[in-house]
Amino acid sequence: MKYHNKKGAAILLTILILAAILAIAFGVSNLMLGEIKISQEAPKSLLAYCAAETGIEKTLYDHRKGGGASDIPECSVALDNGSSYGIDFKETGIDVEITSWGCYKDVKRAIKVSWNK
Repeated sequence: MKYHNKKGAAILLTILILAAILAIAFGVSNLMLGEIKISQEAPKSLLAYCAAETGIEKTLYDHRKGGGASDIPECSVALDNGSSYGIDFKETGIDVEITSWGCYKDVKRAIKVSWNK
């Protein structure tokens, strides 16, 4: 009976293999949950980006029409879809820079446009 002392080795090996499989399963599920969260934020991110783009376009229009573009506090101009934007306008000499922040719920996106006159 030389195998009598090795009965616990099979149980130990089985437990180690199951623990490894469980760790891999938890790791994969954690990655999947992260991806699900990111995919749920995509529509919000798109609306925030579109709001920032709206701010850029409105400021460019005002600037080209000579109406004078000005700073607007971040996320203070509300749009019909529930998003909002704010503008930081800088004009120094021949350099013009517009930064627009778009906000939708808890997501913010920014766009910066600059050029020389």
